[in-house]
Formats: sequence, structure tokens, C-alpha cells
Amino acid sequence: MKRIYFWAGAIAVVLSLLTSCQSPLSLETNVSVRNTLQTAADPSAGGTGGAELPIETIFGAPAGTYELTSTIEEGIEFDNYLEGLYDIDLSKKEISFELVADADNDIYKNFYRTLEAGTFDRYYFTFADGHNVSEGNSSNSSVSLQVISEKELVVVIGEGFSFNPGSSFTIELD
Repeated sequence: MKRIYFWAGAIAVVLSLLTSCQSPLSLETNVSVRNTLQTAADPSAGGTGGAELPIETIFGAPAGTYELTSTIEEGIEFDNYLEGLYDIDLSKKEISFELVADADNDIYKNFYRTLEAGTFDRYYFTFADGHNVSEGNSSNSSVSLQVISEKELVVVIGEGFSFNPGSSFTIELD
């Protein structure tokens, strides 16, 4: 009987170690991304008046146009996302963004600046098979990660972010 208790205890310890060693994200998992923008500026001045709006509304595009799906693999999952604005890379333990649009980009050149108070650029990631993320630590103090559910994460870019060509950040996932 003591052997049964010993082996049951040993198996429980091994299973506990295996579960605690899982990566926050898994390769070969499908993930989709969508974007919203919220600004304090009045709509007459080109803002959203404090409302969080899908990026399609701001671009005048049909709903869902910029909601893309990819599989997490080695390499960039969402290259040139949002008409060439960002390269977004997901790995087992990180989410990285790099602003790849150049200074002369026809879409973005008039929007480059340091983001002001009340501006939130949100990226919603939905994982088909869920994720194991409990929190994230950003390399940029103007960027945070919110864990919404077992299947959804939100990267929030806010006040103080340098929205300029070459800007980048990485969020380490736990």
C-alpha cells in the first residue's frame, strides 16, 4: 500500500512540474489580431471623442477588414499589419511590435508623434486553443498587456509612446 501512495505522489509531482513548465504561448496555435483606437480628441478634430472604435471605422473600411489570423511559428506572424504599420511577432514567451512604416508613408506620416493622454491603441489577440499567459512585462512603460480571458490578450499602447518609424517594444510573457 505504501508503494501505491509513493507512486501516486511521484506522479502528482511530475504532472505538477510539467504543467508549471508550459510556455505562455504554444507554437502551431492559431491566433487572430484586431485593432481599435481611442482618442480624447473630438471627432471634428479627427479623434474618436473618447470612444473605442474598430480601426476599420477610422479607415473607412468594411468591418473585419483588418482582423487577420495566423499560426504561431518561428518568424513574424503579422508582417506589415495595418497597411504596413507594424511587424508583429509572437513566440512562446514574447510578443514583439516594430513600427516598420517609413517617415514618408502616405497613410501614417501625418500621425507620427508621442501619444497624448487619452489615446489608446489596442491590439486584441484571440487564441483558438487558449493560452497560458498570466501576465506580461513590457520593455516600454507606455505599453501594457491585459489578460482578458483564457483565449484573449490585449496589448495597450498609450500615453507617452513614441509613435514614430523604428519604434519597437517587446512584452515578455509569464
